[in-house]
Amino acid sequence: MKKLMEISEQIRESIIQFIEEAEDTESVLDKTVVDMKKRIAQAKELVAAAISEEQRLKQAYQEAVDAAEAWAKKADTALQSRDIEGAREARQNKQQQTQRANDYEHQMHAQQAVVSSLRTALNEFYQQFQNTVKRTETLHHHQKQAETRLELHKLLAEIEPYVSNTLEQAEQKLKKTEAEAKLWEKRNHRTETEAKTNGDAFNLDQELAKLKENILGNKEQ
Repeated sequence: MKKLMEISEQIRESIIQFIEEAEDTESVLDKTVVDMKKRIAQAKELVAAAISEEQRLKQAYQEAVDAAEAWAKKADTALQSRDIEGAREARQNKQQQTQRANDYEHQMHAQQAVVSSLRTALNEFYQQFQNTVKRTETLHHHQKQAETRLELHKLLAEIEPYVSNTLEQAEQKLKKTEAEAKLWEKRNHRTETEAKTNGDAFNLDQELAKLKENILGNKEQ
């Protein structure tokens, strides 16, 4: 019985250890999902900032283009008025704004490439996040199934030694009882046989005749 108790205790400890390890694994998975979700939020902010910078560059580029066009018109007006100095200054400002527009356009295209790259990376990470969530849910579900199967079969295995031992003890007790019953049956049979033998040896008629003779004989005297 002591050995059975030790086996039962070992089974309980193994179940507890398995469940604790499973819970730790689930906790890590859940933390991973939460961490990925936070990173997606942070990545969205970075992409939003990159898009905002792209929009700023577009606006700056358009403003530089508009300014260049305005200075070009001023240069034309100054030439029509024969304002050589004004026309020269207007053309210089136009060139400056054109150069700024070119710079902004270059920066804008570079920023567009960055935004496109960031969006692609974010979409890929978001897809990975969705796959992770699905796999985590599936793993949780399968883990629960495995835990249930483990607990059930170990629960059944835990009682098996008790069942076998109890049945064995019951069988031994039955054999002992049957053996004792046979002994008592033999003893009773022997007693009945002896009693029958003794009864056959005792002749009731003879005994009564002897008793009558004794009584009558006494009276004649």
